Amino acid sequence: MTEYKVGTVVETSASQRGVVKFFGEIHVAGGSWLGLELATAEGKNDGSLRGERYFTCPPGHGLFPKAKASISSRTAPRASTITRRQSVTPASSSTSAPTTLRAPARKASTAGSSSTSISATPAPPRPLPSASRPSIAASTTSAAGRARRDSNVETLQTRIRHLEKQHSEDQELMKDLSQTKDERDRFHGIIQKLQSKCQTLHQDATEAKAQMQQLQADHDKLMRAHEVHEADWELALLDKEMAEERAEQAESELDALRSKLEERDMEIEILREEAELFTTDMTEDDKQEAGYYRLQHENDRLRHALVALKEMTEERERDNKARVAELESDVADIEAVQHNNAHLTDRIEKADSIIEHLRAQVDAAAEFEDVSTELTNKNQELEDRISTQIATIRDLESLKELNDELEAQHMDEAEDLLAELAVKDTEIAEQSRKIQDQEAIIADHQILISKFRELVFELQGKMADAETSRNMTETQVKDTTGRFNEVMDLNRRLRASNVQATSKEITSELRKVRGDEAVERLAICTEAESPEFGNSEPVRAYFVSKSIAAKASLIASLLGATDRQLSYDGGLEEAMSRLLCVEAVYHLAILGAGSDRLWSAMAAAPLADFASYGPTYGEVSTIEKTLDQGLEALKVDEVNFSELAGSFERSTKIQDDILAGRQTALAALPEDTTLTSVRNISASLEYLDSNLAVVMTMLKFLVNYGNEVLVDGGAQIEDKSSVLEAAQHALGRFTPPTASCNKAMLAAQKLLRTVKTLRKDGLYPHLDGALDDIIRIETLLRRTAHEASEWGQKALKVVISAFDEDGKFHLMSNDLSDLLRFFWSAEFDEIDIIVFQLNDWVEDASVLMNSSEIVRGATPWSQKAREVEAARKKNSESSVLLDNLKAEHKATLLSLHERERVIETKSLEIEHLEAKFRDASNKVANVQELRNKLVQADSQATQLTQQLHAQQMKIEAFEQNVARSEQSDRASPLQDVTKLAAETAEHSSASRALPAQLEALLSALQTENHWLRARENADMFDNNLRHTFSQMRRANADDNESTPNRWADSQGIYKPAPPQSHSTLSQSSEEILARPTANTRPKHAAFVLGPTRLEWQAALQSAATSWEHYDLNVQLSAITEEVSSAFESLITRDVESSAFESFIDHDGKYEVESSAFESLVDLM
Repeated sequence: MTEYKVGTVVETSASQRGVVKFFGEIHVAGGSWLGLELATAEGKNDGSLRGERYFTCPPGHGLFPKAKASISSRTAPRASTITRRQSVTPASSSTSAPTTLRAPARKASTAGSSSTSISATPAPPRPLPSASRPSIAASTTSAAGRARRDSNVETLQTRIRHLEKQHSEDQELMKDLSQTKDERDRFHGIIQKLQSKCQTLHQDATEAKAQMQQLQADHDKLMRAHEVHEADWELALLDKEMAEERAEQAESELDALRSKLEERDMEIEILREEAELFTTDMTEDDKQEAGYYRLQHENDRLRHALVALKEMTEERERDNKARVAELESDVADIEAVQHNNAHLTDRIEKADSIIEHLRAQVDAAAEFEDVSTELTNKNQELEDRISTQIATIRDLESLKELNDELEAQHMDEAEDLLAELAVKDTEIAEQSRKIQDQEAIIADHQILISKFRELVFELQGKMADAETSRNMTETQVKDTTGRFNEVMDLNRRLRASNVQATSKEITSELRKVRGDEAVERLAICTEAESPEFGNSEPVRAYFVSKSIAAKASLIASLLGATDRQLSYDGGLEEAMSRLLCVEAVYHLAILGAGSDRLWSAMAAAPLADFASYGPTYGEVSTIEKTLDQGLEALKVDEVNFSELAGSFERSTKIQDDILAGRQTALAALPEDTTLTSVRNISASLEYLDSNLAVVMTMLKFLVNYGNEVLVDGGAQIEDKSSVLEAAQHALGRFTPPTASCNKAMLAAQKLLRTVKTLRKDGLYPHLDGALDDIIRIETLLRRTAHEASEWGQKALKVVISAFDEDGKFHLMSNDLSDLLRFFWSAEFDEIDIIVFQLNDWVEDASVLMNSSEIVRGATPWSQKAREVEAARKKNSESSVLLDNLKAEHKATLLSLHERERVIETKSLEIEHLEAKFRDASNKVANVQELRNKLVQADSQATQLTQQLHAQQMKIEAFEQNVARSEQSDRASPLQDVTKLAAETAEHSSASRALPAQLEALLSALQTENHWLRARENADMFDNNLRHTFSQMRRANADDNESTPNRWADSQGIYKPAPPQSHSTLSQSSEEILARPTANTRPKHAAFVLGPTRLEWQAALQSAATSWEHYDLNVQLSAITEEVSSAFESLITRDVESSAFESFIDHDGKYEVESSAFESLVDLM
């Protein structure tokens, strides 16, 4: 081996020259290998094998041949010659050479070693002739060579078969890889399409989100505008109501003013007609003297004032109309706002619908993104699988290359072995001839030796018998008894240890089950956050179901071990125990499958349906108690298989009733239905196989031990032979159903393993609607297993009853054919059909395309956790909402209180305005009445002044006539008359001063009229008016007080006091303005014309009476006094202005007063 150095140029058997880059062992095969770098690209790799690199070279230039294949000179024959020389063993060791030479022969063939070791136990030396030794050595050498060649050939054939099998598997992998590549391409196209769709949907979702945000902003803006419009609408509605009220009040005021205006126009017409009647007979001088033109001027001025008042009324009416129009426009605006509000509400609803639609689109886009992500993950998984397959292919290719190299080496070794075989054949022929000669000699010697040996052995035996016969009996008995006791003690210890081990195993398994249950219960309580839910009956039923499945599996495993420990070497009682044991195992398998199906359905049930599993707690608890009793019996090793099988069968029926009541919920889980049915099918077929095995054991018992047990006391030989023949016939008929059942059991187990493997990967097979067939076969096999149990137990009982206590056989009451006819009935014939169906389902389930992913919903405790979280979130949201509602309620109450205060304030303002309006209306009416009364009083005062002036003129004329008539008679009376005339003139001048005061009064009233137009100083006007009349009363009172003094001083000559100036009146008016005004006008004392008329009449009568009795001077003085007192009583009758009101309020006053003056003039 030292010649294989790195850098050495060698040549292989295929005439390939290369440089040695590596020499040693590789990880894919044993032995020494060379790593060559070829000059041309005739190699198979780049210096690496199956992912591990040994040297570096360009791709296609690397080659790994065996170390022997690269050497041009062959040394194998030489090695065999050396081996022949060194291998010297006795003839007795040739039989063990094949087993001991296999490994060294392989080493010699691979490494070219020349040393071979043969281990054999030498036989005791025998006296042989020295001439026979070469032939014996040659035969041993040839046998060793043949054994070595046989072992090499077997090794190479085994390796070739292994490589062929691996090649077929590689072909299958290549097919799977091509199929996987096609699926990858298909999925890649689907993923690209889905990615494009997802991109489009993502863009749409982004646009929809932006549009949704814009619509949300518009919605918020519209909502704020809607709130503002609602507030404006409420204010406008309130303004509208107030304006309508004001408009109604204004209309009522306008109607009242119109009615008053019509009354005033009518009064003016009446007064005008009276004035025309009064002035019809008057001349221009009389009119001039009576102040007619001045009164007409005043009338015109008042008419203009009336026109101005009418204009003011019209202006006010126009203002009211404008206000009404403004209010109508406000109403129109309010209606427009309402319409806009309705439009905005519609837009908001449309926006909400659009937002919901966009949200749905966004959710759909999110789902598409999830699907895309899932497909991307699947694509990544497929790519990983493809890369793994590619790496596997590369490894397989390297293995194929290695296989080709090994095959080439095998051919080389085969050629070497053939050459060596030819040499060995010649040697064998020569040695066989020599052996024949030696065998003849040996035969002669062996005969002689055998004779002497037999003689020696015989003598030695006799001597030994003689020596040991003495001590054999006592020692043998003691030894046998001791060994029997030891065996029994060991048996008891073994049984106790088995029971203890079984008890420990049961205890540990139960602790493990309880620990798992506690961990899962803690997880459920932690997740659900509700201890009540963890202790509820559905949860307890769930854990009891899982416990039943675990305990059933534990008991089945223990009973299976017990079944394997039973000895079936002829005991019928043990056969019955085995039959009951396998029946119990069968029922346990059914219980485990049903329990797994039940708790799996409970774990996937909705929370509302999960609560309906509560009543099953009592039933599953009964099943668990039965299993606990079986475990206790196994602990103490007191198992009654009959009772155990019966109790498990009853538990199976209880579980079937539970599952039948939950069929709707269980049908929603096809993966559990498939797995449970396959498990039941496998369990039924295993039980049928075991049942058939027990029955065949019974029949073999009858056949094998029939000749010994059929030596009874009263049976005939013919009956015995007929029973044996029936047993042999039945045993022959049991062979086909047993084979069919065994095939079906193997197919069912394979199908079960396939389904469980898919279940571990989260898949389940959908066998093209075969679920109904699976359920049908399950029902059929369970019914068949039940009937087989009954028939088998019945047959065993009949056979056992045919033997007595001593083991003697009697005649059986039934024929074996009748007892066992069920086992070759039509039910067992269907098992052959079931085998084909099971194989088809195995093939379909092995195809991944026929599998679906198991989709499970959330567990009930997860749903409970979500419900609790939702309730907690809802409570928090409700509390937040309640706080918000309280805050909103408080804010609403505050706003309502504020609105109420505003409304109360506005109501007070409205009442105040209404009161002011009523006061203003009353004041305007009173002012208008006062104005009219003032006009009438002015006209009456003017008329009275004219009458007084005319009477004064008449008096003066009368005095002149009297003075002329008495001039000649008396001088002193003339002087008195002159004084009287002067005094009368002075009085007349004082009387003329009265209209000037009235003019001042009228000017003050005009000023007050301007104040009344502004509606601000109505009360002040009343005070000024009262002050004016009080000034007039004081002036008249001063005049009245000064008149008697003047009469006394001047001896009858009347000198009126100067009138009060206008400045004094103005000053008094200013003083009145400074005083606080009253809100209401004081009531005036009523002044009627009756007392005035009586006073005038009394004055005239007294004047007429005094006219007759006194002289002229006295009469004139009396008349003047009476007229002054009458005027004084007229002016001072009322406290304020009742005299003027009496002239205005009563018709015919002017005529009464004028008639009184006329009568006075006539009297004078």
